[in-house]
Amino acid sequence: MKRFLLFLSIVLLLGAGYFTYDKWVKNADLTLWSFVPGTSVLVYESSTPLASLEEIKQTSIWKNLNYLQEVKNIDNHIDLLDSLAGKGNFRNFFGENPLLISLNITSSKSFDFLFVVEIQNLSQQTYISKAQAYFREASYVKRTREYEGFTITELVGDGPDNSFTYIFYKNYFIGSFSAFLVEDAIRTVAYDETIGFDQKNPELKGLTKLERDHGNLYLNMDRITALINIFTQDPTNLDLAKSSFLDLKVSDKTANFTGFSFVDHPAQFLSNFKSSSGAEFDIANIIPTEASWFYHFSTRDPAALGTSLHQYFQTTAPDVLKYQTKLLKEADFDVNYTFNLIDEEIGLVTMESAATGDHHQLLILEVNDMGEALKFFNSAGERHMLTTGDTLYHEQYGDYEIRKLPVANFPYALLGHLAKGFEDSYYLQYRNNLIFSNNLQQLKNFTISIENEGTWTKSLRISHFLDQTNKEASFSLFVNTPRVWNQLLNTLKPSWKDHFAENQFSFKNLEFLAFQFSTVDDKFYTNVTVYQPNLPNRSIPERIKTLRSIILPDFIKTKPWLVTNHNNKLKEVFVQDTANNVYLIGTDFSVIWDHRITAPIIGDVKQIDYYKNGKLQYIFATKDEVHILDRTGAYLPEFPKKLAQIKEISHFGIIDYDNTKNYRYAITDDTGLMYLTDKDLKPLQGWSPKNFGKPLVQAPLHRRIDGKDVIIAIRKDGKLFVLTRKGDNYPGFPLETNSEISDELFVSSANSLEKSTITLLTTGGELIEINLKGRLARREQLYKPGAKTNFQIIEDVTGDSYLILRQTENSYEVLDENGLVLFEKNYFSSTPLHHQYYQLGAGTEFIVFVDPGGSYLYLYDREGQLLTGRPLAATQPISVMQYENEFQIYRAVDRNLELISVSF
Repeated sequence: MKRFLLFLSIVLLLGAGYFTYDKWVKNADLTLWSFVPGTSVLVYESSTPLASLEEIKQTSIWKNLNYLQEVKNIDNHIDLLDSLAGKGNFRNFFGENPLLISLNITSSKSFDFLFVVEIQNLSQQTYISKAQAYFREASYVKRTREYEGFTITELVGDGPDNSFTYIFYKNYFIGSFSAFLVEDAIRTVAYDETIGFDQKNPELKGLTKLERDHGNLYLNMDRITALINIFTQDPTNLDLAKSSFLDLKVSDKTANFTGFSFVDHPAQFLSNFKSSSGAEFDIANIIPTEASWFYHFSTRDPAALGTSLHQYFQTTAPDVLKYQTKLLKEADFDVNYTFNLIDEEIGLVTMESAATGDHHQLLILEVNDMGEALKFFNSAGERHMLTTGDTLYHEQYGDYEIRKLPVANFPYALLGHLAKGFEDSYYLQYRNNLIFSNNLQQLKNFTISIENEGTWTKSLRISHFLDQTNKEASFSLFVNTPRVWNQLLNTLKPSWKDHFAENQFSFKNLEFLAFQFSTVDDKFYTNVTVYQPNLPNRSIPERIKTLRSIILPDFIKTKPWLVTNHNNKLKEVFVQDTANNVYLIGTDFSVIWDHRITAPIIGDVKQIDYYKNGKLQYIFATKDEVHILDRTGAYLPEFPKKLAQIKEISHFGIIDYDNTKNYRYAITDDTGLMYLTDKDLKPLQGWSPKNFGKPLVQAPLHRRIDGKDVIIAIRKDGKLFVLTRKGDNYPGFPLETNSEISDELFVSSANSLEKSTITLLTTGGELIEINLKGRLARREQLYKPGAKTNFQIIEDVTGDSYLILRQTENSYEVLDENGLVLFEKNYFSSTPLHHQYYQLGAGTEFIVFVDPGGSYLYLYDREGQLLTGRPLAATQPISVMQYENEFQIYRAVDRNLELISVSF
């Protein structure tokens, strides 16, 4: 692609210098298409290429792509060519030349372009002679040879990739940077038995073309997968259709490709949608904003879709049918009956990958009779229980009942290879949809997304994108480019991975993609949408401004905790000052109330729904009391409360086993005693107290894994406890690591105890990973530069990933979870620095350092670049809210509480 763009302008004129007048007599049997091989993957056609280019250059999409060197060279070389014979002459002489550019696969690892240009008049000769002189002076060597009666000319410059091959025949110029493609064009025009692109795809002829567009694309759809496999390590073989024709129209924020696709064989995937038109895109309302890509199936006749898929699998994937038969025989589970339950839509969603690289997926089935659907899937679990004697898995999580389908890879059996990766399938009901997930925690996260309105249609940015798409397509693929980026890079071959990584900013700015197909008679209306919401600044923010501020009577000594106003769902701020006053600050940064308490807050301030009525209270602990205040600043009855058995609280945590607001408080002291109490601070049996013998590093953590409650506690000397809800040890625990622990641990939850892990870091820099069966999964010594080197795990705000901080005196190194250094900074500060990690998704990461002594706030990206261009001010850890491409940062600077906006 680089070489194509580098020489695009040159292609239009080099061969014409050898053109003589007698060749202007046109051959009636020849057209531009006569030279395009039938093996071409796609062909771009334009009758006014330069005029179209000038229009596209005015758009934000072009301004974004112009940061790519390959794209930037188009302007550079057209300007060069324009200067050879006076400004404007190149555009005047060649701006209206009809042009075809075909993309062709040249090997399993490469592709190249063939250019076919029609020369229309002799007035171009004056310009051409000057252009020839320029390239002779640039030391290009001309060579000629004969091939099948045609004279092939090669212009060879310095370097292995700096040569161009062309022929001139009649009034047509044919050239390429791959000599093989010119020879292929010769064979196409010379031999009757060689099939050209237009002969192979006659259905594309005569289709209506837009009068005002930026060119046309013609695609050999059966060659698209071969093109994709050039880039990817894992080959794909999805045959979508036979051919496609698309008009190209580029506006400021959107590139639209619209036209038709054709199928001619039942082995082509789109053939499954011939029998029914699409329906409304209702499930957009429940697609989480964290989705990186998803397939959408839409049909008014789901039974016909099921029949078509069955026939399709017979031809393309008999292994799917074998697996269906196996499930029917062994589990009495008829996969195809599912199509009788479906209303109109199926969604197959892949979520943004966490640091572990796991692909968490959702299968969404819109059903026509929820009672019948639940009966069908629930009965599979009941039959499994009767057959095996296993306990029937189900779990209440908030208002949802979660069950496990005892059928491995059910989505694969239903939809084929598109839906691989569901070794486990957990499901729940939401309205008239059944939601399946291959990860239990992801299914729970889905309910949180719904509760917090974190879905596609609730995002203004995504809604604008959906407005550009076809809401009733039969089959669609939607892509959120920033969220899919890390997964995409992991699939690319090394050479392409480097190229995409170097240019990731421009590619990720093309934020949303949609590929859609709708049944229309014997063909498919096709639209491809590329949507770039805006053109962000590429280095430092466009602007940093203060939105709100307030000065408190005393210095702020805590992080500004963001809390939710349960009346309007807006964010407010809870802080404490050095006089131990606590404040609730409203959205307008006025003081709603303040309250003096007896001591500093330990840990974090959280919100709970104590009365289960949708009204939220603020809960926190000091060294000797637990405090719960309501929105008016009044204490709940009997609070603040002391736990008589504990002299001084060292850690305080809140546990809600199943998201039902039956809160439990985990309270520890500095001797190793731990109490687990109910929400009224009454100790529970088995925890009154639990004596761990020595101090704990942090408040005990709770996870629910495979229906089992797990409570995790670790002592400072490295002894690890994994306990049941009743306080009993799980098998394999307690476990001695025989190493002092540096700081808090990280828990990665999976679908089973065996796959879930605890990661801890010793003071000596040893990274230890243990699964919840008590087995060592990893033990690795990180490099320790000096005797005084300290290590610390920094968990991100979502709890999905972590980084490692390695400090040696004034040197601070940030490492990834594999121990690889991301960046190093030196700070000459006499006070300890605060560290935070915000992984907000879609490639947005903040690594935060706060120097309270110097009042400096540093926001870094993963490469250690200072995102704000200069340090900002802060004296405490910060809180961050993201709004599209704007970030709002809540910070404390001495007595000042400020809300600043950082726009990229």
